[in-house]
Amino acid sequence: MRSAKTSRILPPLRSWQQLPNGELLHQQTQQRVDDCLEQCFGYNLLKLGQLSCQINTSNSIITHQINCASSGDNLSLQADINQLPLQDSTIDLCILTHELDFSSDPHQLLREIDRVLALDGTLIISGYNPISLLGLRTALNPKNPKNARLFLPNRVIDWLHLLGFKIQQKQHFDFLSRNLNSTCSLFIEDFGQNYLPYFCSVYFIIAKKSTIPMTPVKYPFQFKGKMITGQAAATRTSPRNQYPLG
Repeated sequence: MRSAKTSRILPPLRSWQQLPNGELLHQQTQQRVDDCLEQCFGYNLLKLGQLSCQINTSNSIITHQINCASSGDNLSLQADINQLPLQDSTIDLCILTHELDFSSDPHQLLREIDRVLALDGTLIISGYNPISLLGLRTALNPKNPKNARLFLPNRVIDWLHLLGFKIQQKQHFDFLSRNLNSTCSLFIEDFGQNYLPYFCSVYFIIAKKSTIPMTPVKYPFQFKGKMITGQAAATRTSPRNQYPLG
């Protein structure tokens, strides 16, 4: 697997407004998170990064919620999200929005999430798609969005598969990556999401952590020795077969 680590210094985002069309992007992401929260249960919910912390999860039945980022306001845990001060297998739901796009070591970030997630825990992850209108604009102007690293959704899915995650849902949205202030733009946006989803600017993935049991399954009864048929036994014990005929 090709390494995605970089030596570039990528400052973390502080608000959705720093992203192109950030307010609408926030609303679209919030809507999809709300739909997922209805199906997530457990004791601990973790939001990583300042954009994730600004996602409203008050509708979740998971009461203990942790906002974690390296800096910012309204944080319940200030820490490096690549080195979380949390015990293994203690988180039931983790939300990660656009953090891979601005991570210098996305592999380490996903490994750390895998460490703290409990079995059957859920990961909600979103990010930018390089094969999109936004990706084209970013290629022509690296400052739009500033310092972003765009990974193909299938590449992110491969990383998750290597960690043992099962993909439960994948969506694509934000085809135009611009304000939908006209009937024409709304039509084009709907057309893109329905018929050209892989060219939308944002991917939204829901994955569940699972493991394959390593305990071997034993049969209730096993023969201690080899079984041979009566004909084979007679052939092996018959005196005529012990000596060749003269």
